[in-house]
Amino acid sequence: MQRLPEQAAGTAVAPPEAGTPPRELPEYLRAAGLGGVAEELAPVQCAELWDEDGRRHVLYKLGQPSLPKLVLLPPYGVSYLLLARLAALLAQRFHVLSWESTGCPDSSSPLHESDLTLARQSALFQRILQQEGFQQFHFVGWCQAAQLAVHAVASGAVAPASMSWIAPAGLGCAIVQSDFDRCALPIYLDIERGGAALAGKLGVILDKHRSAPFCPANAAEKLTMLHLGDAALTHRFSRYMLAYARNQPEVHALLGAALASCPTLAIHCKDDTYSHFSESVQLAKHHPGSS
Repeated sequence: MQRLPEQAAGTAVAPPEAGTPPRELPEYLRAAGLGGVAEELAPVQCAELWDEDGRRHVLYKLGQPSLPKLVLLPPYGVSYLLLARLAALLAQRFHVLSWESTGCPDSSSPLHESDLTLARQSALFQRILQQEGFQQFHFVGWCQAAQLAVHAVASGAVAPASMSWIAPAGLGCAIVQSDFDRCALPIYLDIERGGAALAGKLGVILDKHRSAPFCPANAAEKLTMLHLGDAALTHRFSRYMLAYARNQPEVHALLGAALASCPTLAIHCKDDTYSHFSESVQLAKHHPGSS
């Protein structure tokens, strides 16, 4: 693998001494009052990586280390909880490693503008694999995680044995806008420009279970709306959505190289128009080996 250049260090906070056990979960999960998902988190073993700016990245690990290795990533800014059940199923056959976007949904870490770039995210991807000893691995990514996979593979940062993309998004292939891109993305782009005040209004409108305790009846919406928990976090999520939109020309230019170097499967429900179905249709047409 080609080693990507690291970013210049900022004001670093000294990481703990080697051997110091990490906290069990990131702060946002310990403080979110999500007792109903304890079962989902029970199989997870947490590890951590400290970056060159002194920030802690929580790593979620499941399965026996002796099993074949697999990296599983959520969309930008979305909690690991979205993938928890899939991770548990995959852990029956793989040693699974996952992590979240820098600074979102775990807002205890600062978010720098460079963190939104694919170059920085690919470098972090590479560093995590090196630390955890994932020399050979398979990749599974949900939605926008396909963008990162394309850049990381095409740039030589990582070399998975195979890739599986679930409802891939942001590859620059779609000819029909998804419902997300048509309806939700413009709102997030407005919030990115308007700041936290506008973000707070969106949370009030969409997060109808904000004051209700977590329970099975509202679990799906509670988990979907985690980034709407406060205005500042919603604004961070919106910054990632702007990056998602901006990344598409770069990713489209790298797509052919990435697919040529790694067997790839695109997975999509044909009835799901919200999550970028046209992207998968065009992948099948122009890169038939990917679906």
